[in-house]
Amino acid sequence: MQELLYTLLFRQLSDHFYLIDSFRNDDNFIATLLLIGSLVFLALAVISILLGLLFIVTIILLISAGIISTSVIVGLQQRSITKGFKTLFLSSAILGSSIVSVIFCIFLNAVYDWSSNNMAILIGLVLGIILGTGLGLLAFKAMAGLIRFLMSKYRK
Repeated sequence: MQELLYTLLFRQLSDHFYLIDSFRNDDNFIATLLLIGSLVFLALAVISILLGLLFIVTIILLISAGIISTSVIVGLQQRSITKGFKTLFLSSAILGSSIVSVIFCIFLNAVYDWSSNNMAILIGLVLGIILGTGLGLLAFKAMAGLIRFLMSKYRK
């Protein structure tokens, strides 16, 4: 078995893969390196474009749902930027977790057949509101702590 593996790896494959061995064929190695580099660059460009589009779509959805407008109005009415951001985090987290929990509860209901779909949707909404409130407050506290840390670090 070891002889077969040795024969396959070193005697048979080494004659056919000149691209791996840079000492035998420098031109092919450089061409392969340039090709792999350009493919990596292309993949990273596509990923960055997709992330940019995802960010733009997220902002458009937040504006069309009224979450950003509500946060700005609360911040202006209360004369507090902190309350505006807290409203933004809470409403975004509640909306997002409600959607995810409803989908999750419908999936669980389809798998385990606990009750009707209407009950699964209701349970998902209640669960989403409760978990979204906790998640929103946690995200707001984390962001406030991060801002305090960065301000104390760069004021020195």
